[in-house]
Amino acid sequence: MRFCGYSEYFHDAGLAFVDLQGEIEFAAHAERYSKRKFDSVLTDEMVKMIRPDDHVTFYEDHQLRRANYMKREEEAKKVGGRVTDKNADQLHKWHEYVKMDALDYDDFIMHHESHASIGLFTRPWEDRKDTVILTVDGIGEQQAVCIYDGDLNCIVSWMHPLSIGLIYTKTTKFLGLRPMEDEYVVMGMASYGEPVYGEKYIALFEDIKGRINKPTKDLHSVKEAKFSKEFHLTIKQWSKELSPYDLAASVQYFAEHMLMKLARQCSRLGKKLIVSGGVAQNIVAMSKIKQSGLFDDMWIAVAPTDAGSALGAAAYQYWKQTGNDRVKWRHAYLGHDMGCTINPKEVVDHLLEHQYCGIASGRAEYGPRALGNRSLIADVRKDVKDTVNTIKRRQKYRPFAPAILEEFADQYFEGPMNEYMQYQAKAKHDYKSVTHVDGTGRVQIVKKDCQSIFRQVIEEYYERTGVPMLLNTSLNIRGQPMVNDHSDVLNFETLYRVKVFT
Repeated sequence: MRFCGYSEYFHDAGLAFVDLQGEIEFAAHAERYSKRKFDSVLTDEMVKMIRPDDHVTFYEDHQLRRANYMKREEEAKKVGGRVTDKNADQLHKWHEYVKMDALDYDDFIMHHESHASIGLFTRPWEDRKDTVILTVDGIGEQQAVCIYDGDLNCIVSWMHPLSIGLIYTKTTKFLGLRPMEDEYVVMGMASYGEPVYGEKYIALFEDIKGRINKPTKDLHSVKEAKFSKEFHLTIKQWSKELSPYDLAASVQYFAEHMLMKLARQCSRLGKKLIVSGGVAQNIVAMSKIKQSGLFDDMWIAVAPTDAGSALGAAAYQYWKQTGNDRVKWRHAYLGHDMGCTINPKEVVDHLLEHQYCGIASGRAEYGPRALGNRSLIADVRKDVKDTVNTIKRRQKYRPFAPAILEEFADQYFEGPMNEYMQYQAKAKHDYKSVTHVDGTGRVQIVKKDCQSIFRQVIEEYYERTGVPMLLNTSLNIRGQPMVNDHSDVLNFETLYRVKVFT
């Protein structure tokens, strides 16, 4: 028997398996198989991976989600609106989902529990004592923020419409970007602007929080729908008054303020912090929490979004059935296996002549970041930022990550860093291709025991250039999932004329 977890039908579907010994056999996003970014359903290929004797756990309470969505839709109509927090191409699937009476699973857990579980059960420290977990996203069944203790008891919860994630998402929409997809683009834009309306965002949120007062068992009322509409109309008006960069900076200021406020609340409950949920991808805010001195240790779930909740659901059930409170998290290379090994010397030969290339080797990464097995890399000494952004069809202001050998990290950067690109650090070097406009980089530390061939590629590059880092970004085109298999590699090379080593 294995413990299978899956997330499906809302957005960013995922599938994961944990065996009886706590080994993570497989974990992947559905989008890598369907080739549709943030795909909300598992492919037939993924469904066939589930065995008849697997214990299957769904990542949320479908019936509660259904009931609350229907109430929200009914009450929104009473104030002249409708529920519109889904992308148009997913609305039909979403409506079909909430109308379903049952899904095929053995057990389910709550949405925010699944976010908390991937963080808690992959944590690097042994004891759950003094551990506190913060989950922040758009909305689960009802909850938008939760704080748990180390036994997964929910201590604090904020219900919709008190959602940091949804305010960020609404701002993303009014910036002309894709809501529930491009929030990380807004974070990058923020460095180019000033938080002119940052305090206004905070005041709007606190005012509505004050008027709601204490949450009741049923927050879904006409009053709530009016508040949601108020958020929408206010931010829409602000988007007309501010430049795009200042609007981005304002909502980022708001997010950082609210997350720091939550972090301070968490610090009164424990000194080892775990963060999960989609908002955990806000690396600027996570860096400020890390550097605040509030906690002795901090762990951010490597796959904090709904796709990661698949592993959260599987790990939760493993805990319940075996009593073991950690799965064996060693690395993020848990997806499709290319079944090939590349030659680092050939890669570096190409880099030194052509400046950039792709790597598709070994198992695909689980989570939002390319960590060397599905990466587009470049010679950091060259002015290649615009070139790589053009290849990826991205905005010119988008930054790239520096991937650096761990033993050199402190020579080139100052601040929080880890192997999963979850923090930003200040650059102490002049390589502009991997330095954002604010002088920071989203550093990937490549450790000596890294399970990717990427370590050997950077070592080879260092031996021949004296520079211990490369530019690293995901091997994909904007709006498309990362390359997953050999057919994806062939398509990428043909369409975009980029050499990919496999």
